[in-house]
Amino acid sequence: MNPTSDTPLEPTPAPASEPAPAPGPKRFERSSTDRIIGGVCGGLGRYFGIDATLVRIGMVALALLGGTGLIVYAAALVLVEADGEVAPGPHDTRDRAIAVALAITLTIVGLAAGGFGAGGLFPLGLLCVAGLAVWWFVSGERPTGSARTIAYRAALGVGLLVGCFALAVGSFFASGFGGGVVVASLVVAIGASLFAAAFFGGARWLVLPALAIALPLGFVSATGIDLNGGFGERNVRPGTLAEVKQGYRLGAGQLVIDLRDVKLPAGDHHVKVGIGTGHALVLVAPDVCIATDARVGMGAVGVFERTSGGIDFDLSDERRAPAGTPRLIVEGEVGVGLLEVRHRDNARHGERPTGDPGERNSACTTRVATKGTGASQG
Repeated sequence: MNPTSDTPLEPTPAPASEPAPAPGPKRFERSSTDRIIGGVCGGLGRYFGIDATLVRIGMVALALLGGTGLIVYAAALVLVEADGEVAPGPHDTRDRAIAVALAITLTIVGLAAGGFGAGGLFPLGLLCVAGLAVWWFVSGERPTGSARTIAYRAALGVGLLVGCFALAVGSFFASGFGGGVVVASLVVAIGASLFAAAFFGGARWLVLPALAIALPLGFVSATGIDLNGGFGERNVRPGTLAEVKQGYRLGAGQLVIDLRDVKLPAGDHHVKVGIGTGHALVLVAPDVCIATDARVGMGAVGVFERTSGGIDFDLSDERRAPAGTPRLIVEGEVGVGLLEVRHRDNARHGERPTGDPGERNSACTTRVATKGTGASQG
């Protein structure tokens, strides 16, 4: 066949176009661009196609009216990835939808039953979210997977929180009873384990127990809390001067020392009052001049019409008594709490009786000096 003939050539068929990929399922992701805290409201606005500002207003309203809005936001912050992170599989997407639906149901039930007091839904939901957050912290992995796996990891996180709370309580009492050296040694041992874990790994979860032990120890040491002396409510009312002890102490609770029946002779008398944490009240007769010398870790000292309070402060209020008048020097040691001196016990604790002439230090003639460090006086 002559190639130069006029026989027309058959057109070459066009290659078949490839089918467009099917769109993936619509996913709820936290927004990495429209965010104020964690991008939850921005992601919800994008998912439902509404302005994120409206979502934020609704979330704040749920938080204020029912409290469960906080749980919804916290759960989404822990469970939902931000856009650009590793995409979950279909199984994870389904369980995430179940979790979000459950959070919304809790919100509706909480609002219908009265918000924060809705049968314990708010604290229970908050505890579950806190457990997931603890799991995330100690493992370094976002809690994903099936609903059963997420519930299991939340239970492990809650268990660790409960254990840390027990450690904190034990550290507080051990330090308050004078075992601070033992507790500090335990903190050092945990710190050494964490240092070793920096090279070998596997001990990240020790951070929370270390904090649970160290923070109460530091608080007790800073405030000078001494829990020796018992607990509860103790009322002491001696009838004679021989029955008055040089010192009274209570570890935690309320200590009332009633000296109104004691006929104090002229001159100086000392009484030491110690309270680890709580309230100590000294009652005296109106004809007794009161001088105070108190050391307070955190709390206040109220002597009749004057109240001084603060953190880690010393208060020295020197008064002079006229001839023939007894002067009682109250030496106070307060860890965390309130020390008061009054004439009557029917006044409310902590109240300043500025308009009551019966609640004044009127038996003293002059105030020699008032010195306080770290205290705000009133």
